[in-house]
Formats: sequence, C-alpha cells, structure tokens
Amino acid sequence: MTGDSWKPNVAIMTHPYLQRVGKTPLDNLITLVRPLTNNLFVITGGDYDAPPENVELIRVKAKRRKFFMARVLEQIKIHIRVFFLLLRIRKKIDTVIFFLGTTFPMPLIFARALQKECIIIYAANRYLPPLSAIKRNERGQLGDLVIVYLSELLERISFYFSDTLVVYGPSLVEQGKLHKHMKKIVLTHRHFPNFDLYKFKNDFEQRNDIIGFVGRLEEDKGVLNFVKAIPKVATLHADLKFLIIGEGTLKDEICAFIDKHALNTRVELVGWVAHDKLPDYLTSLKLLVLPSYAEGLPNIVVEAMACGTPVLVTPVGAVPDIVKDKETGFLIHDNSSACLAQSIDETLAYPHLKQIAANARIFAESEFQYEKLAQTWKGIISGVKKTTC
Repeated sequence: MTGDSWKPNVAIMTHPYLQRVGKTPLDNLITLVRPLTNNLFVITGGDYDAPPENVELIRVKAKRRKFFMARVLEQIKIHIRVFFLLLRIRKKIDTVIFFLGTTFPMPLIFARALQKECIIIYAANRYLPPLSAIKRNERGQLGDLVIVYLSELLERISFYFSDTLVVYGPSLVEQGKLHKHMKKIVLTHRHFPNFDLYKFKNDFEQRNDIIGFVGRLEEDKGVLNFVKAIPKVATLHADLKFLIIGEGTLKDEICAFIDKHALNTRVELVGWVAHDKLPDYLTSLKLLVLPSYAEGLPNIVVEAMACGTPVLVTPVGAVPDIVKDKETGFLIHDNSSACLAQSIDETLAYPHLKQIAANARIFAESEFQYEKLAQTWKGIISGVKKTTC
C-alpha cells in the first residue's frame, strides 16, 4: 500500500540491559510512535516485560559480566544475535529507532545495508562524566576506562551512519559536539507527563520540610554527593528531613554513611517507587535535588515541575533548556558535597520559592503536551520511505 494511507513498520531497539527505570521512557516513546506505524516491534532485554497492546516484543538475551574480556565477548555475542534478528525480520520493518543505548554501530550499519531508515535518539553525553567519577573515586580499573572510551567511539560511528538524529535540546548539541550532524538533527523529546496525575496536590507553603533525591543510586546521578551534603545541611536546618527514592549499586554505601553519621531519624530510604505513586512523594517535597554528572532530559525533573516542586539540578544534558536559574528552578554548577550543601541552604532561603514552583508548572504545561510532541514525531516518522528488501 502506498500514498497518504501508508504507514511504516518500525522497530525500536533499546539497551540489552534495560532496567525497570527505563520502562517509563520506553512506554512514552511507544505511545508517541505506535499511532504512526502499521506494525511496531520492540527489541530489548533486561527487565522490560510488559509492552503496551499491539506491540510485538522481541527479547535479546544478554548477561552482565564482571571482567573486561568477558564483557567484550558478551558484546560480540549481542551484536551477532541482533544481526540475525534483523535479518529475520527484515521484510517486516522499514525503519529502526535506536533508543536508550546507541553504542551499536554494526547493527545500525547492517540495517542501513538492508535499506532501512535508522533513527537515533540521543539522550545524553554519558561517558566522560562517569569517567571523571571513576577517576575521582578510584573505583575504576583499566578495563572500565577502555570501555568508557570505546563506548564513546562506537557512539560517534553510529551518529555518522544514522539517517536522523533526535536530540533532546540545543544544550545537548553543544555538550555532545554534534554540530557536524546538524543536517540530520531534529530537536525534540518524548516527555509528556500526565498532568491530571502530576499536579499541585499540596499548597506549597503547607508542605513539610522535606527535600529529596529521586533516581538511580549510581555514580553518574551524583547521589553520593547529595548524601555527603546531608550532615552539613542537617546542622543548618534542625527540622529538615531527607528522602531518597531509587535503587542501585550504591545503596549499601549510602546506608553505611547514614548509620555512621547517626542520620537514621532524618533520612528515609524508600527504594523503588512505582511511577504512578511518584506524585504523592513529589508533592510532599519542598525541594528536589538532582546533582547528576550526566543526564539527557530527566523525567523526574519534568514531573517535579509539573507538581510545582522546585528543583535544584546540575546544568547537564538538556536540563539548561528547561530549568532557568531562579525562574523555573535552580542550577548548581559545582555538585561537590560542600557546594551542594551551600546551594541547598541558599535555595531553601530563597524568598520566592512559591513563585518558582508556579512558574515551573506553567512552563511544563506549555512545553510538554502530548499533542505538540505527536505532531513533531509525525513529521519524523512520515519521512520514512517504504522498503522492499
């Protein structure tokens, strides 16, 4: 079938180690793309096991390996599996969207050889900030450093061979040094919170004195910096409580720090929270802190803004495109624990926090509506040409 009624068959390929924290971003993308396609496939691994209706899930087997050579061999196996998978479904797809992981240039090049359109969604420059964290904390081994540099190289190769590069904001073009790809770049995202769910529930001035962190408990999120800032902030604000939501490899270290500094009565570790329960927590906070080393456009920042919760975040990824300092939120340019403690203290003392919260909600409602995004994605998907391979 050709003409205006024709819709492409699309495959979304994600990271083979997709964690459950990636389910919401993936579901959002599926919601945007599914109405624009004839058939939609999701190629993924990890914890993703409940796709929306009318989506065919294709799982890629992958195991996490500890040692360098084992990790390299596992990546080679994954590439081979994806090669055969793409070969098997080549007549069923017209395009492949690479999402939540772009370090797979060989499958992308193979898809191009099969005359498939290849779209990359570039969310963050994730490699150099974690590299600095590895060096700073002396956690890394030679293999870890090699993988960091190799991942960045593979990502650059993927960018070169892609047809379209979807970038979350102008700031990411600068940070990722993507100017050479401007002809193929489309500036958009896939964020559209449910504004009936993410909304003002508690009057800002009536909220309890709680500040929080929501995210993966990993190095790149800067969560240890936040935790290490708590003792100083706690001495400055005797009634202040701290909330940490998320799961990850740093949980035990965080718990040990809290025990060592006798902060158990001041700090609550909630663990994993279902996405539809997050608004209850966000609307209880006076401030959300996200001192990340690397981000794309974090869902939690958009959702906090929708809830009228002020955010204090590092200007990484596309964050500077939505968080304007002292207008729609607060930016911190040094996420060390000492500077973070000072910034939290100054932010809590800011005289117009309620107005910042209101500005954030207005901005979120204006920029993150589904209808607006759907039109942009319609333009991206409608550019896909029917293939006969």
